[in-house]
Amino acid sequence: EAVRLHVAMINECKGVPGVLEERWREAHTVRHCALSLVGEPIMYPRINELIGELHERKISSFLVTNAQFPEAIRSLRPVTQLYVSVDAPNKDDLEEVDRP
Repeated sequence: EAVRLHVAMINECKGVPGVLEERWREAHTVRHCALSLVGEPIMYPRINELIGELHERKISSFLVTNAQFPEAIRSLRPVTQLYVSVDAPNKDDLEEVDRP
């Protein structure tokens, strides 16, 4: 579904001034996927399955986590890029800042 929506969005750009035909065609192939922004992606129960499917399709994975759940990080399948944000130096400050 996400790929279909991506392609639909790209199709709307055909003929827009400044959009090169070659780049427009290239954009139909999903190459990268960012797993972040809405909640903690490593808590998604099927995250490893999703990462595996992305990599099978030759799509790179970029995962952002704030490292609240170190065991989940340890059990995470390898991703193309892992970005760990450090929001606080200790658990008490983290709860104050992030309110998990």
